[in-house]
Amino acid sequence: MKAITLQIDSLYDTYRSPQLMSDAHSMSVGSPVETAVNKVVELKTVYEQKYEEAANLLYNIETWLSQIEDPEIRSIARFHYVLGYSWQRTNTAVCGYPSYYTARKRLMRYLGKEA
Repeated sequence: MKAITLQIDSLYDTYRSPQLMSDAHSMSVGSPVETAVNKVVELKTVYEQKYEEAANLLYNIETWLSQIEDPEIRSIARFHYVLGYSWQRTNTAVCGYPSYYTARKRLMRYLGKEA
């Protein structure tokens, strides 16, 4: 989604946009401004679809997290999978010390994937 946003922003500069400069066919058909506006509209539609997908996925994750009774497991899952923390950073946030294994092992045991 960040990449799409950057791509949209680059299209507002019609004289320097790499997308418009490399698209020789569209430059000969219409004005660069018209081409840029069409691409912005198209990319915004893609962005809105991706945003909706991400919002639905986050809703599903939050629904699943709300069913976990253990607050520590819930926090580990939220920090690692929702917020995108590394296992070491997740462990620091939840347990108070940096370790790759502790938080990961607790979650995997909860999920039944590790003995």
